Amino acid sequence: MKTLDDSSIKALISLLEDPNEQVYNEIHQTILALGEDGIVPLQNAFANSADPLQKERIVAILDGLKLNKLEADLNYWNEFNYTDLLDALYKITAYGYPNFDKKEVAETLNKIQATIREQIDINDPKGVIDIMNQVILYDFGFNGNIRNYSGINNSFINKIVENKRSNPIGLSIIYLIMAERLDIPLVGINSPGHFIIGYANDYFSYEDVEDGTIIDNISFFIDPFNNGQKIEVDDYDKWLLEVPYKLEDKKYLPATNKAIVKRVMNNLIYALFTTGEKTTAKRLLDINEALIID
Repeated sequence: MKTLDDSSIKALISLLEDPNEQVYNEIHQTILALGEDGIVPLQNAFANSADPLQKERIVAILDGLKLNKLEADLNYWNEFNYTDLLDALYKITAYGYPNFDKKEVAETLNKIQATIREQIDINDPKGVIDIMNQVILYDFGFNGNIRNYSGINNSFINKIVENKRSNPIGLSIIYLIMAERLDIPLVGINSPGHFIIGYANDYFSYEDVEDGTIIDNISFFIDPFNNGQKIEVDDYDKWLLEVPYKLEDKKYLPATNKAIVKRVMNNLIYALFTTGEKTTAKRLLDINEALIID
């Protein structure tokens, strides 16, 4: 389709006030064909509209455009850029907040990184975690979102950084991003109950996480949602047996970036479903299920 200029797009959106369903259907398809170019004009029109019918139609079209963009973005990330966890989180956030300021998120993450780097001694693993806990949970004030454990904003990195609250995987992601930047051998653990982190004895490859062999090289575990509590391997194994969980299945617990993204998406889907956004939740579920974990 030929690209439309801003004035033409605004003219199309203005026609959404027309009660004629045939006119609406034609305009709907035309705006959908614009792809992501239609997102910002629709958001602006919604903010300035006083017409209930127009606003209702804008929401419907806008959601479709954002879902299409998220699907394309995540499919591309899943195939070509899956080693960059933060990039996937930005793509998910752009679904909920298309105009979010990536620079503000990056600035906070950079400050956390610099503060940790000044203090850590990589030869002292438990000391590294003590410093990460101090910096992330106390100096910068991140904490578990106990009051709104299933809230939608727990899945958006801009809101995690802004509110300094999230669910277990949201907090763990802050640790994992810092670990990637500072060469700290942390790995996500899809633990029963809630997501935690493992500290590896040595550096590892993405393939070590994919095939689960990394689990045999974990020195101890960390639970960011529980004030960064450190958990010894034997204690963790005892807890797994009480769940109950078969210890021979521990190799399935290490989480690749793809697995982390799918879990973040599942949390988002659940949050939308419980607030009544069942159609959107179903579409997001389809998008998430199409992501392939090698």
